[in-house]
Amino acid sequence: MDKSTIAQEEDPQLNEKTVKVKQRSSSDRKSVLDFRKYTKQIWLAGLGAFSRAEEEGNKLFDSLVQVGEELESKTSEIADQTVEKVSEKAKESVTDTKDKVEKLIDSSVHHSLNRIGLVTLKDVQYLERLILQLHEKVDLLSAELDKKQPESTKKSQ
Repeated sequence: MDKSTIAQEEDPQLNEKTVKVKQRSSSDRKSVLDFRKYTKQIWLAGLGAFSRAEEEGNKLFDSLVQVGEELESKTSEIADQTVEKVSEKAKESVTDTKDKVEKLIDSSVHHSLNRIGLVTLKDVQYLERLILQLHEKVDLLSAELDKKQPESTKKSQ
């Protein structure tokens, strides 16, 4: 007999301890094996997740790029239209303001020239219209006079 067997027969507590140690070492071995197994499964799951994320990530990325291009196209068109509308309104506003300023300046200049006694273009144009009207009236009177003179010369003869 071996010494450990003799010692176990002599001391029953020692026997229980040996059985527990053996049980522990086999359960420790099993838990170490389970831990390695789970660790490997976790590693493999991580690799699988990485691979799937890479595949689907590229698809998702391409999809997001396409949506971004469409959105940029739409917003670019809207921005161009908005800029065009604002430009047109600005041009109209500038034109209106320019016209108002020109009228104010013309009025002020005309008033100033009249105050110092100088003739303006408007004054000359007004006088020209009056002269033309007067000329027309003179021509009418002259024509009437010519009609009456031959009658009076015929009567006097």
